[in-house]
Amino acid sequence: MNSKKLAVILPGTGYNKDKPLLYYAQTIAIKKEYEIVNVDYDKFFVGVNYRNPDEMNAVADKAYEYAAERLDSINYREYDKVVFIGKSFGTIVGARYTTEHNMAPTQIWYTPVMDAYEKAVGHIVAFMGDKDPIADVDAARKKAKEKGIPLHVYPDANHSLATGDALVDIDTLRDVMTITNEIL
Repeated sequence: MNSKKLAVILPGTGYNKDKPLLYYAQTIAIKKEYEIVNVDYDKFFVGVNYRNPDEMNAVADKAYEYAAERLDSINYREYDKVVFIGKSFGTIVGARYTTEHNMAPTQIWYTPVMDAYEKAVGHIVAFMGDKDPIADVDAARKKAKEKGIPLHVYPDANHSLATGDALVDIDTLRDVMTITNEIL
């Protein structure tokens, strides 16, 4: 396909491209004739103790290096529009990569990790739940406001934007994908 639009899919750890947020974002992008690049670094996190910061940082660096090598093979100048779509850890990968490579693409962040805000560049829209156990919602709101990032916060939603109520979750997913569709 000779598309002039590129969507780079950057999953979270344990949240791959086949899970709802990334699956439907990718489906929308394909319908809009984006070329899709999926970066899968989940293998680096198998057996990792997520509560051990040293272990997590070492593994995160390896995963980032792997992702950067894959992303370095892309000639971004061939595209009229580049969008990085990240989930959780993927938001850090996207933010770090675009900063280190002097890029300012559109970025869509699903349940971003706080470290992503430190390297935020380009047009970014973020989504998170107010019951996300790994996020500080107030700090995220503050940082998003400082950086000019629209942040959509969903009540009672966790790190997967799920509440446990299927109908509420479907409405949330519809809202997130409607905004994603507008961005793409």
